[in-house]
Amino acid sequence: LGACERGWSGSLVAAEASGVDVVRAALAEGLEVAELRRRLEEERAEAARAAEEAAEHAAGLSARAAASERANEEAEAALRRSSAAQQDAAESLRRTEADLRRTEAELRRTEAEVQERDASLGAAEATVREAAARASSLEGSLEAARRDAAARAAAAQSQVAAAVAAAA
Repeated sequence: LGACERGWSGSLVAAEASGVDVVRAALAEGLEVAELRRRLEEERAEAARAAEEAAEHAAGLSARAAASERANEEAEAALRRSSAAQQDAAESLRRTEADLRRTEAELRRTEAEVQERDASLGAAEATVREAAARASSLEGSLEAARRDAAARAAAAQSQVAAAVAAAA
């Protein structure tokens, strides 16, 4: 029986040792699984941080895109206002040029009228000078006719007086 006990006890020790190995292997596997779980949690946390950073980055990009779009819209509106102002200025310039052409035409007409008036005034002055010269000439002729008439009247009076004296 001793040998049997020893054999059985040896088997028991071997079974115990084998059980310890199994437990050790199971513990090692459990530790490995725990380590893998810990790493998985770290990776999940890292992935969550990365996702959060990506979301923040995407939000920043979205905000920049919205700001850029607003800036583009404002630039387009400013361009439209500038274009309208240029069109207004061009129309104003066309009106001013038309006004200038009308003013120049009026000025030419006025200058022509002034030249006509100057010519008429010159002609009128010449006519006045001619009339004055004729009046002066007529005054001279009239004075000569008066003197001649006075001399004839005096001669006639002398003849009448001589005739009256001869008749008396």
